[in-house]
Amino acid sequence: MSSATLDANKALVLAHYDAVINRHDPDAIRAHLAPGFFDHAAGKRMGADEVIAHSAALHEAFADLSAVAECLVAERDIVAGRLVWRGRHRSPWRGIPPTGRHVEFRGMTFWRIREGRITERWAEIDFAGLERLLRG
Repeated sequence: MSSATLDANKALVLAHYDAVINRHDPDAIRAHLAPGFFDHAAGKRMGADEVIAHSAALHEAFADLSAVAECLVAERDIVAGRLVWRGRHRSPWRGIPPTGRHVEFRGMTFWRIREGRITERWAEIDFAGLERLLRG
């Protein structure tokens, strides 16, 4: 795979984080995802509308939500990223009432890219640590 393709794959993943986390841009989310997108963390195929609903719920729960890639690596059709998410807890999330706390949590995600669109996602995000922080 050419370095231009690997760079394009990384750019797509960064654009997707920007659309889902940093800006909540439904049109961009639809453009990024391939039909039949499979989210291994959720254990199911997800249509763009489900991803958009997930993004909206995160933005409702966390004000000023952002994600920053600390590291991105691309090989073949996979992009791996280590990211940090930040925001302020402003409405209930996973049954935890709003705390107003500023939060920061990390995770690692792998994305499969085919023909310029995202086809699969594997994620290990420290939601347990986030829950401890919010309950603390």
